[in-house]
Amino acid sequence: MMRWGWLSRAAALMLLCGLVTACAVRPPQPTATDNGVAVEAWTSPPVPAAWRLSGRTSLRLEDEGVTATVVWDQSGSGYRIDLRGAFGAGSLRIVGDDDVVRLTTADGERYTADSPRELVRAVTGYDLPVSFLRYWVTGRPVPWLDGRVTPDSAGLPSVIRQSGWRVTYEAFRSVGRYRLPERVAVAREGMSVRIAIGDWESRE
Repeated sequence: MMRWGWLSRAAALMLLCGLVTACAVRPPQPTATDNGVAVEAWTSPPVPAAWRLSGRTSLRLEDEGVTATVVWDQSGSGYRIDLRGAFGAGSLRIVGDDDVVRLTTADGERYTADSPRELVRAVTGYDLPVSFLRYWVTGRPVPWLDGRVTPDSAGLPSVIRQSGWRVTYEAFRSVGRYRLPERVAVAREGMSVRIAIGDWESRE
């Protein structure tokens, strides 16, 4: 199986897709325990249906690590993600929707698949949580997975635990009427990815 090395492995983590939905009203949250509350008993905070974020992401897998800048545009089911710098190998662009995802390298090489997870495994040989990150980066649990959420005093998630992954939120910021994460850390068994978001923009 073909492997690109660390450039593609880090890029693969940012293959995010799917429709981002928003809730108009947020009802009171259940009382949390030390283990949090069940995902199905907790209401996710609202998020904009169209948005843009920019910042930096870092990946550590086993004993190696890389960083890059990221710019991610999402509108409905369509998205475009640009990764640049710090890899020593130019840039990557990922464009997709519900039906197809395409990855283009700085050298013009192109790869296409029906889903981000399929593309990641074909290109890198790793099975990474690409279908989950699109929810976690906006402060929501993955809706089809069981798990636990530990809300903070404002009712925002401080920790989400799903499918063996621990997602920690270090800070949130106001973006219009929304509260969106500034720093997100995702970790499980020797692998971690951190996203520091420098700018959020709601495009509703």
